[in-house]
Amino acid sequence: MKRFSVFFCLIIGLITASMFIPNAEASSIRMGVLPILESLPFIVAQERGLFQSSGLKVEIVSFASALERDSAIQSGAIHGAIHDILGISLLRSKEIPFTIVTNMTVPTSKKDLFVVLASPGSGLKGIEELRGSEIGLSSHTIAEYVTDSLLSIKGLKIDEVKKVEVKKIPLRFQMLMEGKVKAATLPEPLASLAIFQGARKLGGDYGLKGTQVVLVFQESFIRAESETMIRFGRAYGQAVRMINEDPLRWRELLVEKGRLPTPIKDIFTLNPFSDIQIPRPEEIQAVKTWMEGKGFETSKITHSSLVNDVWVKGVR
Repeated sequence: MKRFSVFFCLIIGLITASMFIPNAEASSIRMGVLPILESLPFIVAQERGLFQSSGLKVEIVSFASALERDSAIQSGAIHGAIHDILGISLLRSKEIPFTIVTNMTVPTSKKDLFVVLASPGSGLKGIEELRGSEIGLSSHTIAEYVTDSLLSIKGLKIDEVKKVEVKKIPLRFQMLMEGKVKAATLPEPLASLAIFQGARKLGGDYGLKGTQVVLVFQESFIRAESETMIRFGRAYGQAVRMINEDPLRWRELLVEKGRLPTPIKDIFTLNPFSDIQIPRPEEIQAVKTWMEGKGFETSKITHSSLVNDVWVKGVR
């Protein structure tokens, strides 16, 4: 009888312990980032212990290209990622269940997020001079969307430029600076580094709809781990406020872990990070119209299908 009691207690103990395993796992989040400045809030939150004090374990996974990040999204290897409205719309058209929980940054009159640049020595001085020239970008990404939009504004047809597929952002920068392409579309901070080293800015995304950098999450994770999502959102929001209150304070951290190039650390300025907010319907529509022009299926692209207000309601 005594042996039975011991055995019974062991079984109860194991069952009880197993009940807490899902809760521990629910607090683990894998975030996918690219070599862009929008990774800074996650770095700050991690460095300052904001995630840990919120009971979260956050792993930041870096990718060199949007293709690598999207492969991780489609395989379920990450729960959330830094993305853009176009990119998440393309995933949604393939029925990949990720949605936007907040804007991260938007272009301003003082600083674009994505820039079309001419290589040093190319002699190009404006977008309209790209006719017949090669431009490095990654197709079906925000880089192509910005490029096409700026070409259209200047009256150029899309097929009047020669698009060179260069998916990895660092390689695209290198090819631009070495003159292997006459022009390229780059995100910050590599755009500022290119200009610092002699490239010429031809145009940027300020004024274009749908170019916001956004934070996206797996819908099943949002539903299953809503409480974890709220805690993560509050830690993220706290990091954003810390950055916006004193942007200069984070320059060394940006150099060390945020991929801000050392040569421009003393002159580079950050765009303010957005409060918790979701894109407007007209911004979604602008991207949808571009996709339709490319022949993509867009029937599933709606404002309600692309955004999730879990943070708007629970964090802001």
